[in-house]
Amino acid sequence: MSDVASPPVPIKGASPFITGLGIAQIGSWGSLYYSFPQIAAAMEKDLGWSSTQIYGAATVGMLLSALVAVPVGTAIDRGYGRYVMAGASVVAGLLLCAWSFVGDLVWYYVLVAGIGAMQAATLYEPAFAVVARRSGPLHARAGITAVTLWAGFASSIFFTLVEVLMGQVGWRGALQVLGAINIVLCGGLYFTVIQPSRDQY
Repeated sequence: MSDVASPPVPIKGASPFITGLGIAQIGSWGSLYYSFPQIAAAMEKDLGWSSTQIYGAATVGMLLSALVAVPVGTAIDRGYGRYVMAGASVVAGLLLCAWSFVGDLVWYYVLVAGIGAMQAATLYEPAFAVVARRSGPLHARAGITAVTLWAGFASSIFFTLVEVLMGQVGWRGALQVLGAINIVLCGGLYFTVIQPSRDQY
C-alpha cells in the first residue's frame, strides 16, 4: 500500500507535535546558543585564551550557519525535516562532547564552527519550516507562535542548569551533559514528532 500524505491542517499550540517540537527547541537553543557565554567565561579562566579568541569561533560558526541555511531549507522543503533536525542534533551533541576535550585553539574553532552549522538545522528556521509543512503556510501561525513561546524558556532554564553543572563537574563536564541533551532529548523528540507521512505540503 502506498503512503498517502495527510492534507495540511491547522495545528493547535497544545498538540503533541508542537509540544514535542517546543521542548526540543528549548534544548537546542539552551545548549547550542544560550550556554555559550558561561562556557566561554570558564574557558577563558581555565585555558588563558582571550575573549576575542573564544568569541571569534562563534563568529565563524554564525557565518557557516548562514551558508548552510540554504541546503538545509531545501532538504526540509523536500520532506526531510525529521532527518535534518534529528541528525543535526546528534551531530551537534557529538561536537559538544568533542569540545569538552579541547585544548588546542584550532580544533576549538573547527568544533564551534561545526556547531554553528548545526544551528542552521536545529533552531527556529528549520522548526518553523517543519511546522509550515505540517499545517500549510496559511495555518502555520499558531504553531510557530507556540514554538517561539516554548523556546523562550531556554535562556532561563539553561542559565541555571549550566551554572549548576559547572559548579559540579566543570565546564568540560557541562559540555558533555549538553551534548547528551542534544543527542537524547532533542534528537529523539525531533525524530519522534516530525512524521514524514504527515509532514507533506
